[in-house]
Amino acid sequence: MNAIAATIAVDIARTQSAVLFKSPSSTSFTSTSSSDKDASTTPTLFEQASVDTDDAKALNTHSREITMVDLSPEELDIVQALGDRAPESIECVRINRCRMNCETFQLLVDALCKYELPCLHTVDISQNRVGGAQAGAALAKLLTHAPTIRFLSLGWNQLSLVDLKALAATGSGTCSIQCLDLRANPLGTSHKLSSKKAKKHTESVDNIWVSALVAAMPNLTHVQMAQATIDDSSLVCLLHALMAKVSCLEYIGLEWLGLGSRLATVRSIMSGLVPADLAVPVRSLHLNLAANNLGDGGVKIIAESGAMLTSLTLACNFITERGTGMLAKWLPSSGLLALELSDNYFGDQGIASLLVTDGRHQSAYSPYNQLTSLGLNSCCLTDTSLRMLTDALTYNWAPLASLRILRNNRMSPGAKVAL
Repeated sequence: MNAIAATIAVDIARTQSAVLFKSPSSTSFTSTSSSDKDASTTPTLFEQASVDTDDAKALNTHSREITMVDLSPEELDIVQALGDRAPESIECVRINRCRMNCETFQLLVDALCKYELPCLHTVDISQNRVGGAQAGAALAKLLTHAPTIRFLSLGWNQLSLVDLKALAATGSGTCSIQCLDLRANPLGTSHKLSSKKAKKHTESVDNIWVSALVAAMPNLTHVQMAQATIDDSSLVCLLHALMAKVSCLEYIGLEWLGLGSRLATVRSIMSGLVPADLAVPVRSLHLNLAANNLGDGGVKIIAESGAMLTSLTLACNFITERGTGMLAKWLPSSGLLALELSDNYFGDQGIASLLVTDGRHQSAYSPYNQLTSLGLNSCCLTDTSLRMLTDALTYNWAPLASLRILRNNRMSPGAKVAL
C-alpha cells in the first residue's frame, strides 16, 4: 500500500460543514460555509425562480419566457402575455399559482397551439388546480404540437395517472420529455383504501396503459413524485415500467410517500433494481427515498434485495446503528457511488457499524466499497466519528471524494486529526 501522508484539519463550527476533497497526492478536509447547497436536498428538475407579478410583466417584454404568476383565471391571456414577441422565440411557459382548472388550461393550450413553437422546451403549470381527463387531453395536444418540450412540471395540481392516459395514446416515442414533475398530485387510489371498487380500478390502470404511457416518453431522465398520493399497485407498476423501458433514467424521487408503513411496496420497488445479468454494468440511477420513515426494517429490505444502483438517498428515515450495519454488508455488492444518510441520528455507534468490514477485505489491493460521496449531516456525530472515518480511509474503506458533516454540533470546534 502506498504511504499516505496528509493532515486532516477540520474546523467544525455550528454553521459550517466539512467536505473531503481528494487529489492523487493528498487528502484533506476543507470546511465550507453552510450556505453551500445541502446534498440531502431534492434535486430540482429546473430552476423555478420566484417572480413577482410586476417583475413578470417587465420580464415578458424582453425575455423568451411567458410568465404568469399569482393571477386570477380570468386574467390569463396568452396573446397579451406574448405581446410583440415572435412566438418562434418562446422557450418557456410558466403559469403558477393562478387557480387554473382544466377548462382554463385547455383554453390556454388551444391558444398556444395557434402558434408555431419550435423553441419551446419548458412548460411549468405547477401549483394550480389542473386535473381530469380533459387536462390530460390538453397536455397530449400541447406535447404533440410542440415536440421540443423537454421539461414538464405538473406538481401540486389535481392530476391522477388516469388523467394522463391520453399521453399513452400518442404512441411510443412521441414525446421528448426528459424531466417530469408529478409531485403532490393525487396520482392514484390512496393506499389506505381497500374496497373492491378501488382494487378493480387499480388493476385496470396497471394492466392496460401504464406501460404505454412510459413508452411514450423514452427520453425520461428525471421523475419526481414526492408527496404524491398513490396506491401500492400503481406505484410499483409505474416504477417497474420506468426501469424496464427507459434506459436513460437517472433520478427517481419518492420522498414523503409514507413507505415506512408499506414495506412490501419497498420490497417490490427494490426488486425492479435487481440486475438480470450481473455482467451488465450498474445503471446510473439515483433513488431518493428520503423522509419515508423506513426505519431499520426498511433498510433491511433494501440491503437484502440484491438491488444495484449508483446513488441512494435515505435521509430522515429514523435509521439506527442496526440499519447502518446492514448497509455496511450491502455496500460492496450494491454498486453505490453515493450514499446520503443525513438527518438520521445514529451517532458514533452508527458510524462504527457503517465502517465494519468483513475478513475478506484486503486494503492493500482494493477498497472495501466504491463510495465516492457520503452524506452525514445532522447525525449526532462527535470527534470519535471523525477519528473512525479517518482510520477507515487510511485502510482503504472507500475512495471518498466528498464527505458532508454539516450540523453535527457535538464535534468540537477546531478539531484536528492526523491521518
